[in-house]
Amino acid sequence: MSRMSDAHWISTDEAEDVAGSVRHAIRCFAVVNQDEQAWKWIMLALHSALQGACVCHLVTTAPPIGIVCNVDEWLAYYEQQRNDPNAIRPKTRLMTLPDLLKATRKDHSAGDRSNTHGIPISDQEYQWIKRLHDEIRNQFVHFQPQGWSIEVSGLHSFAKVAARIIGDIEELGYAFRHKGAEWRNALRSHLLVLASFA
Repeated sequence: MSRMSDAHWISTDEAEDVAGSVRHAIRCFAVVNQDEQAWKWIMLALHSALQGACVCHLVTTAPPIGIVCNVDEWLAYYEQQRNDPNAIRPKTRLMTLPDLLKATRKDHSAGDRSNTHGIPISDQEYQWIKRLHDEIRNQFVHFQPQGWSIEVSGLHSFAKVAARIIGDIEELGYAFRHKGAEWRNALRSHLLVLASFA
C-alpha cells in the first residue's frame, strides 16, 4: 500500500491523452497474439484517441464551447459572468464521439474556424464508428456479468481510419497548436505505425 509521501503525480492534457492513447493502442496490438484480452484495450484506446483528437480540433478559445451539448448554458454563463462574479459554472456535458465526428466533418469546424473544408469522414465510416461506439465501446466500458463473443477483425480497419482522421486533424494545425515540432513529429510517426496494423 502506498504512503502519502510516496505519492506520484503526472501532468497531462487533452493533447497528451490523444498521443498516449495512440501509443497504448500500438502496445496492445503488439501483444494481442499472446493476450486476446488486449483487444478490449485496443478498442478503448482507439476510441479515446479519436474522441480526444476531435475535442482538440473543435474546442474554441472559450472552452468548452465547441465540444459540449449544453452550449447555450455555457454561452449564458459567459455572458452572466461579465457582471456577476458569482455566476454558477454549468456542468461540462461533452458530446458523444458520434456527435463530435459529425461536428468535425463540417466546414470551418476547427476551434478557430480556419479550415475551409471539414475533416473527411465518409457516411459509411461514420456509421461504422457510431456502431462501434454504441454497441461495443459502451459494452466494454459498462461490462455486465455475461459472456459474449465479439468480432475483432474490424479493429484493424478502425485503427487505419482513426489514424487517418487524427492525422488529418493534426495536419490542419489548430488542434495541437500548443505542442512543439518534436511532439507533433512523434505523433505522426505513431499514427503511421498504427495505420500499418490494418
